[in-house]
Amino acid sequence: MKKVLVVLATLLFVGASVNAQDKFYPGWYLGVQGGANYVTSNNWSISHFKHISPNGQISVGYDFTPVFGLRGSISGPMGYYPTNGTNLNAFYYGQLALDATFDICNIFRYKETRFFNPYIFLGAGANYRLAANDQAGSFSPAVRAGLGFDFRLSELVDLSLEFQDNALNNKFNTLEDNTYFGGEILKIKKPFKWDDNFAALIGLKFNIGSVKKKAAVRAAEAAAAEAAALAAAKAAAEKAAAEKAAAEKAEAERLAAERAAAEKAAAEKAAAEKAAAARAAARAQVENIYFDLDKYVIKKEEAPKVDHIVAVLNEFPDAVVTVSGYADKQTGKPKHNMTLSQNRAERVAKALKDAGIAASRITVNYYGDTVQVSDVREENRVAVVVTK
Repeated sequence: MKKVLVVLATLLFVGASVNAQDKFYPGWYLGVQGGANYVTSNNWSISHFKHISPNGQISVGYDFTPVFGLRGSISGPMGYYPTNGTNLNAFYYGQLALDATFDICNIFRYKETRFFNPYIFLGAGANYRLAANDQAGSFSPAVRAGLGFDFRLSELVDLSLEFQDNALNNKFNTLEDNTYFGGEILKIKKPFKWDDNFAALIGLKFNIGSVKKKAAVRAAEAAAAEAAALAAAKAAAEKAAAEKAAAEKAEAERLAAERAAAEKAAAEKAAAEKAAAARAAARAQVENIYFDLDKYVIKKEEAPKVDHIVAVLNEFPDAVVTVSGYADKQTGKPKHNMTLSQNRAERVAKALKDAGIAASRITVNYYGDTVQVSDVREENRVAVVVTK
């Protein structure tokens, strides 16, 4: 008995911890089987195959793991009991049983689509034989064991072939118990003797519960996958919209920055040009320093003009000045006028040098009376000072 318990515990542990390749779904099943049984007795030999009778079994089971399950069954309905000699009488019975089932292949690896699945079962039952002829009905406990084979026809249906042995006490079909220890010498009656009811059954097994669970799980998985796909599509659309909005915003900001930079550059350029123009205007000064007839001495009233040119040249250190001397054509001879215009230009240049302006910044030109800067004769007695 201890060895049997150890084997059962091992099978339960392996069945609970098996690492399956496919996902296992616990669930209910219904089995409907028909076949034949053969009942032995202490009053006849097992070789009497004419004592085969019809048998059937309806079972409802639940697979808890890929290996282990429980099932309840009802079986019957007919057997034979011996009378004097070789005479037989038929009787009817019904048997309720509870079995523990163990799938052999799934001990090693569970595979949902495996075609061939052998199993063993161990169980106990209660058998009631109905009254027959002059024999009263009787109750017999049963111990069951057997071997079965499931052939997968579809996800829902298996073809099931099963061989079983139902061990019952001799009340089942041995109607007298006159077996003694030591024969007539000791006269001690044996208290118990087994009768065996062997059965061979074939039928269909409907995997109702597990298929429903699979369908529900698959529907849930499909719904979850669809929801995940919709969520992913929504997230992708939102991401794309956000990226598009961000790109458009970035582009708008870039364009605005470019416009602002362009406007700033234009403003800076305009300001620089304006400043340059103002600076050029400030440094581009023209002063006409007038002289008396046939003179080249700077008059007192003309001296501020020289001071102004000095101030401009000091303000703009990179500015240069050109001093051009002229003479009145209507007075004096050309040669004299040339010398006079030279003296006038050089006198102004000397005044600039005396004020601290470097000679390298001063250019002196003189034209005598060859060039007349004005139609007024007095205005041609001049030194024209131009800064730039």
